Amino acid sequence: MRVRKSAVSAALAAAGTLSMLATAAPAQADSIPDSLCGGVIDSHYCLWYNSNQLGGWTATTANVANWGNYEGSGYPMHFTNGGQGTNGTGQSVKNNAASYANSDYDRTGVSYFNSNYAGASDVAPPRDKGNLVNTYNNNASFRWR
Repeated sequence: MRVRKSAVSAALAAAGTLSMLATAAPAQADSIPDSLCGGVIDSHYCLWYNSNQLGGWTATTANVANWGNYEGSGYPMHFTNGGQGTNGTGQSVKNNAASYANSDYDRTGVSYFNSNYAGASDVAPPRDKGNLVNTYNNNASFRWR
């Protein structure tokens, strides 16, 4: 009889634990919708001409020492029309970005005030988006960390 009571008590305790797990709140979804960064996910840092991820945009998977001389090409990187509005399309990315999105799952992106990763910065954790604060319209370089 004692064994049966112990078994019943253990079963009830297990059932109670399972019911608590079943009613736990679902994990919060990240703030990056699939359509952000041109629909490319998991590898890009994106910048927009306007606040709140609007207007012309650009994206990179690499470090950029100087948005005004992208990849040593001698040409500045420009905002393009990515479907979030055309304001700023054609403008240089250097010193014109207002918002960002980091669609990478593991890396933190950092936007810098000066070229060559110097000066004030805005840090974008993985799977985060927002408006630039310290480099708002004064962004010159970007690096993953």
